[in-house]
Amino acid sequence: MRGAFHKALLLAALAALLASCSDGFPKEFQAPEFTLKAPMTGEEVSLSDLEGKPVILYWFASW
Repeated sequence: MRGAFHKALLLAALAALLASCSDGFPKEFQAPEFTLKAPMTGEEVSLSDLEGKPVILYWFASW
């Protein structure tokens, strides 16, 4: 659990750093467009809807 917290903290710091940069990521490192359903509302949200905002995606899997 402690390792997951440190990863999340590192990702949040990285997102804040990138948000403060005026250029953001170079084009070759930008994520492709995709749409997901919001878990609480069921509303579809596209990555482009969040343009200009830091976005952190966290997938969890227990193998």
